[in-house]
Amino acid sequence: MSIALTACTDSCNGNIETTVLYAKPGPKGVGRSTYVDVLNKPGLGIKKTLLYEGKEFGTFEHVIIINDPKSQFASNKTICFTNYQANAPESGGDLNEEGIPVITVE
Repeated sequence: MSIALTACTDSCNGNIETTVLYAKPGPKGVGRSTYVDVLNKPGLGIKKTLLYEGKEFGTFEHVIIINDPKSQFASNKTICFTNYQANAPESGGDLNEEGIPVITVE
């Protein structure tokens, strides 16, 4: 007798797939800024060593920040999307995050 086990996985609904690394409160305390590593569109992100609460979190190959003003991705392990808008870099932000592309998923 064999027992088949199936894993529960989030299905990806979109052309771009990312793995969520962590999230912080969003700009001006609105929503969240979700830090992700892009899995299948490497030109979208940059290689970056991330710090979380002052400690090194890790180095990732294709990091972007998803601006999530409605906190719709707060509990996701992955985020999949097709349409997005690039945001203008904010000045006066965290210097450790300088150069990381920021997008808003449409």
